[in-house]
Amino acid sequence: MRALVSAGLLAAVAVTIDFGAARDRLSEGSWGWFVGAVATLFATFLLAGVRWRLFLDAASIATTTYLAIRAYLIGAFTNNFLPGQAGGDVTRAWVVSRPGTRTSAITTVVIDRLTALACLVLIAWIALAADPGAVPGTLVGALGAATGALAVVLVVAVLLVRGGGGLGRRLPPRAQVWLREGRSTARRCARPAVLARTAVLGLAFEALVILALWFVARSIDVDVSYSVLAVVVPPVLIVSALPISIAGYGVREASFVVLLGRVGIDSTDATLLSLVGGVAFALASLPGGLLLLQRSPARRAERVSRPGASGP
Repeated sequence: MRALVSAGLLAAVAVTIDFGAARDRLSEGSWGWFVGAVATLFATFLLAGVRWRLFLDAASIATTTYLAIRAYLIGAFTNNFLPGQAGGDVTRAWVVSRPGTRTSAITTVVIDRLTALACLVLIAWIALAADPGAVPGTLVGALGAATGALAVVLVVAVLLVRGGGGLGRRLPPRAQVWLREGRSTARRCARPAVLARTAVLGLAFEALVILALWFVARSIDVDVSYSVLAVVVPPVLIVSALPISIAGYGVREASFVVLLGRVGIDSTDATLLSLVGGVAFALASLPGGLLLLQRSPARRAERVSRPGASGP
């Protein structure tokens, strides 16, 4: 069903595209800007891995900066083809955790995602305040709706962490254990010192993500400001994260067409921006595919340390 949704939305967008114009954009592209976008996205993965490690440390999950970045890169790579955007998150939680810490690892990923999205929304409002004239009211309204949706999710998450004892009593015994472990991890990750440090890294990380998309726009000569992209990306990301498509394809392109159309960007340029941005993300995440082929350093160490183990 997700494949059909992605295919259907891409087909609906395709009928509005001028393929000749798209071919000209690509053939005349400034690919130095594209290389810059790929490099910037790879830098965001490294920064995001360092940021996530702070949550892992708060949850008492033993790891190193290298292992956290490795798991993050593998998650980014697998996100290219797993259904929805949660597949890569589950992958990185599995890679970095061990039996007994799975629930805590998944909890850190959820907190990492939610706080990163909050940083993205904050960057959007900062960009809007810096350049309000470039952003029409309809886009401000879309950003407001995205902010409201995020606020509702955060309030629900806080209520689940702080209370919800009635919910816990209705769950099976094993699920109650997972819930208690998740709540304990969330409380440790939500300490002010942890949130302050991750917020600084999160703002830098999300600002670079928007910059990478602006580089992509420059590479195909699409005239759009940083502030417009900053305002458009949060609602697009929230909608494309819904579990109705394959990795957000189709939903993301349609959302870009609708929102960027408000600033005079036609469907051809909006779709091309989304697709070329997806290609840049895929290329930047390729190191994660190489790391996926390698045995985890931690697992190699475990193998060597077992009684009777031999070899390098």
